[in-house]
Amino acid sequence: MDVSALKQGRFVIGEMVIVFFLKIHHVKQFMCQLFNLFFLHTGRGVDLNRNWSVDWGKKEKDYNPFEEDPGTAPFSEPEAQIMQELSKSFKPHIWVNVHSGMEALFMPYDHKNTTPDGAPSHLMRSVLENVNHRNFQDSCLVGSGGGAVGYLAHGTTTDYLYDIAKVPMPFTFEIYGDEKASTDDCFKMFNPVDKITFDRVINKWCMAFLILFEEGLRTLPDDQVVSQGALDNWVPMGGEILERNMDQKSGGENGKLEGLDLGMQELKTYFRLFMLSTFLLMFMFCSRISKNRSRDSDEQSTA
Repeated sequence: MDVSALKQGRFVIGEMVIVFFLKIHHVKQFMCQLFNLFFLHTGRGVDLNRNWSVDWGKKEKDYNPFEEDPGTAPFSEPEAQIMQELSKSFKPHIWVNVHSGMEALFMPYDHKNTTPDGAPSHLMRSVLENVNHRNFQDSCLVGSGGGAVGYLAHGTTTDYLYDIAKVPMPFTFEIYGDEKASTDDCFKMFNPVDKITFDRVINKWCMAFLILFEEGLRTLPDDQVVSQGALDNWVPMGGEILERNMDQKSGGENGKLEGLDLGMQELKTYFRLFMLSTFLLMFMFCSRISKNRSRDSDEQSTA
């Protein structure tokens, strides 16, 4: 691997970066009850971002089991087990947990209102500040999740990946939030509701990820920039592997550009599905409410 090229700022996604997208949701995750509640859980009601082992099970004074059920034990949920195994086998340099609700770039910790000590923490903050400056004109909130979001979260993915899995740069990105939306309009609070805003969010955060790859790999010490697998493999959504043998392609620069184009396409697809799945699941749930109400009305009319 040509680490010196990365240090000089040459950003080649198809040749130097392997990205693994993992989207986890359940048909019962998105719930809208009486059109004013919006929560994210597994089918058993467990919050996956409370099901990891670091500081698992600790409950704050305002703990609400319906909102943040940590499960019966760390990694009690198969989705969390899958992600834990992936962190061990894939051994990523960068891990990003994608949420919505605001626009922020978070680093550890979530379970306390401080960031880790030492040089690695300073490197993570430097990467986030550069991404924020280059792509968001310093408009995003940057810092520890526990110190910036307004509450502490225990048993989170990011804290486990940093403390236990030793991922050099685990982050949480909050990609959208409408602060002007009424608390009664849960969908609008977490999702863009018009095409112009939707496209702007998709494009903005796709570019943020590309900048993150560049900044992250440039910032990591040379001895940490070591791949665990073939560098000519691109791992897109769905787990399918698209072989990228750059040595066999004529015109190296054209191949690099193709890799970059592929990366942008995959990122856009991911974020479109992230937003679209929220809408579809919300529509399914609210449609079911509507059908039940119609059935009740018909029964009352018959009676």
